[in-house]
Amino acid sequence: MSQGALDRNTFEAIEAYVLDRMDTDERTVFEQRMAMEPALREEVDLERENIRAVELGGVTRMLNEIAQEEGTKSAGLSGSGWGTYLKYAAVIAVIATGAIWWFTRVPLNERLFAEHYAADPGLPVEMGVADDPLFADAMVAFKLGDNSEARSKWSPLLKAEPNNDTLRYYIACASLGMNDALSAIPLFEGVANDPASAFRDKSKWYLFLAYIKQGELEKAKALSLDDDPAYRERVRAIKAELE
Repeated sequence: MSQGALDRNTFEAIEAYVLDRMDTDERTVFEQRMAMEPALREEVDLERENIRAVELGGVTRMLNEIAQEEGTKSAGLSGSGWGTYLKYAAVIAVIATGAIWWFTRVPLNERLFAEHYAADPGLPVEMGVADDPLFADAMVAFKLGDNSEARSKWSPLLKAEPNNDTLRYYIACASLGMNDALSAIPLFEGVANDPASAFRDKSKWYLFLAYIKQGELEKAKALSLDDDPAYRERVRAIKAELE
């Protein structure tokens, strides 16, 4: 595993394990997995080594710089000031290590998606497309970040109105927010190909990101947003990184 790219879920699991962010049950399951996967153990050891390297190499240097700025260099690295500096340095070390590991170990498509994805803010509930309390209730859940609940409440409405572009768009957004790009793609495609839809342009942007998330990079490269002033520069920059 250490020779290839990590998927995002494995990266996040290793980070949570090393930083002791797992509950007891999650930790037990993860340790059982490590026992059966030597490559996973290598990745865990690598993450620990990275943290130690940052802490031992960069922290002392940073503390000396802080000490000089604060006029406390003459006091050395002892006394009450040391504990304060160490707390800040440890936090910075962990953040830096995670960032370095993310950019070097996570697949390019996952990294690009994470860098550029931002959830749609949703519609103002009082300005819903119809006087439908079920739609509004789901929109409230969506705006609160509960994509699963929003999708489950919108899905029956879409069955009754399969051509409703608003429902297709927001169910696709909820799916993408759940990391379910596979389900989101056909919905975004339908809206993106509908010239009458008010959500057409945004659907093309999220479709582009969904293709990247799903690893369908050729489709992403073929999708043009050159006529869209809101997204075209971002799309061009992402495509340049994919070359």
